[in-house]
Amino acid sequence: MFAVIGQKIQVALNANSRFTASDANNGNDKVFPVIVNQTTSYPATIYNIEDVSNFISKGNSLKSCNLVIRVACFADSYGTTYNQAQGVVEALDLYSVTYTESGESYTAKFNFSSLNDEYHNTAEVYYKDIFFNCLIIKN
Repeated sequence: MFAVIGQKIQVALNANSRFTASDANNGNDKVFPVIVNQTTSYPATIYNIEDVSNFISKGNSLKSCNLVIRVACFADSYGTTYNQAQGVVEALDLYSVTYTESGESYTAKFNFSSLNDEYHNTAEVYYKDIFFNCLIIKN
């Protein structure tokens, strides 16, 4: 139920012109699950599942579950990080996709939840966190 969802996030982000315009490599190989590869130059983006609820009840898998998905944008400048975040929200808010995993059909529906508006300028990068609720329904 969860393995393919990351691929769908990558496809949605790389199909969004605002997101790819903020990325020096046009989105290619710049969206990663969980961590940014050490050899990657910025800007780059990661995604991960923060929380899963309503997945199993009394030992049986339910027909739907809720996820909280975090997307974090990293860049060398404030402006680039801001544009990345705008592109992420534009690409994933109200995004719906149907996919198959392990022979089962699912529909995932994304909804923007919150945005961490604090920019952290460490010695290396700025970053911005965007959170989405995602309802996955077994078709």
